[in-house]
Amino acid sequence: MVSMVKSIKEELKKRTAEFFTEKDWKGLFSELCFCVLTANGSAEKGLEIQKDLGPAGFLKLSEKELVKELKKHGYRFPNTRAKYIVENREKAPLLPQVYDMNPKEAREWLVKNFKGIGYKEASHFLRNVGVFDLAILDKHVLRWMKKNKLISDIPRSLSKQQYLEIEKKFVKEAKEKGMSPGIFDLVVWAEMTGKVMK
Repeated sequence: MVSMVKSIKEELKKRTAEFFTEKDWKGLFSELCFCVLTANGSAEKGLEIQKDLGPAGFLKLSEKELVKELKKHGYRFPNTRAKYIVENREKAPLLPQVYDMNPKEAREWLVKNFKGIGYKEASHFLRNVGVFDLAILDKHVLRWMKKNKLISDIPRSLSKQQYLEIEKKFVKEAKEKGMSPGIFDLVVWAEMTGKVMK
């Protein structure tokens, strides 16, 4: 596990250093769109679409064109997610301000201001842009937590209160292992899926 953690830290450090050093809002918006696409879907499919469209596609394609592109990739929710992406463009230039907030404030701001972004997606976005203090409670992490008896059941959906309560347990476990929650999430993901995904 030590070597896996080391490689993940190096990979993430390199990625955030080269991609987000300028805090470019267009790059940040592309990452936000990736997180919108992964909600109730797969990270693999979201990454596939993100690589194909790039920041320009998320910013410039019409809603109708986006629906067509998402359908081309076999995406499950083309209409709603295309609508969210187009609506989110208006506030996209404000995204760099997440770096001026503490992580929990940034997450609240994202959930309040962007369509298709809940606590999990906001935490995912922040981790992917270099903020490692929050837990990304997706199905793999919740299954791992149940398997390791940190939670007794996996909720069908998470209210804000449930999310924050379960997050405390995950953060505590991460700290006991000497990792930030964002890095520990990648280790858990690798253990549960055999893959290292952003």
